[in-house]
Amino acid sequence: MSRRGPRPVNVRLRRLLVMLPWLQERGTVSTAEMAAHFGMSVDDLIADLTLASLCGVSQDPRDLIDLWVDEDAVHFGIPKYFNKPLRLTAPEAFSLVASARAAQNLAGAEIGSALERAVAKVAHSMGIDDDNQLVVELEPPTAAKELAVAAAGRREVHLEYWTPARGESEERRIVPVEVFSEGEHWYARSLDLVVGEERTFRLDRIESFELTDTIHQVDLGPRREWFADETTHVTLEMDPSWMWVLEQYPGVRVDESRSSKRKSWVVVNVTVTNERWLQRLLLRLGSNARVISPNSWSSLAADTARDVRRRYSK
Repeated sequence: MSRRGPRPVNVRLRRLLVMLPWLQERGTVSTAEMAAHFGMSVDDLIADLTLASLCGVSQDPRDLIDLWVDEDAVHFGIPKYFNKPLRLTAPEAFSLVASARAAQNLAGAEIGSALERAVAKVAHSMGIDDDNQLVVELEPPTAAKELAVAAAGRREVHLEYWTPARGESEERRIVPVEVFSEGEHWYARSLDLVVGEERTFRLDRIESFELTDTIHQVDLGPRREWFADETTHVTLEMDPSWMWVLEQYPGVRVDESRSSKRKSWVVVNVTVTNERWLQRLLLRLGSNARVISPNSWSSLAADTARDVRRRYSK
């Protein structure tokens, strides 16, 4: 049996917006009761509460949220910086209302809760009501508009593009066929004229570009799913406290059907596009993870570390 691996940070934070007011009203509650109420495991609950306990208005331990878990019970107190009324700017208040309303759709959010009442007061003070809903429109980057024009006319584009896998910028000649956004980024699906194959370029990695008047007859067909081919499935054995490193990546799964040879470690399946990317990941994880399969990459972490030390010793 497999389940989705690391939970996105934004989901965890929105859930905390629901959990903390709920805790405030109760003061102390058992971990089992709280986990059942919010529809999550006790381990995930403790992980999220640990995240919250490290939050505050400064790095001073006295300014952190007064929250701890002791003998299967969660204890919560009012931080001292709530003794004085908060003075929010308009953007801060707007962000608070938008985030809190999103959090109210999560499991465990109660109708008429302290969070709902507080958000209603803030929204009312800003003139936001049910007849005046929040609408968020994101302005696309300038490059998106111009590359969309190039895509419509199948015009050749010359660009300077940063390639993380090689750690350098290089000149590329492309013919965009589609400009689209997915997640937090914008992309240009294109024909790379140098290699004669389809490539997708992230717009925030384009350092400069120039549209030409050269027209090409290009038809790449419908867009394929990410990682449709040219990928390798890698199995890692790792310390679960380091799963946060993988939160930003797709294709990550915790394999609950397999037990790690190391006590308390977990087995994780990761979709890898190239060896260079995996090398960078393993360097970040250090001694907290190792490759189980494929066997050809079992010593990749140690070999990469030696190469890095060799470069810095010169």
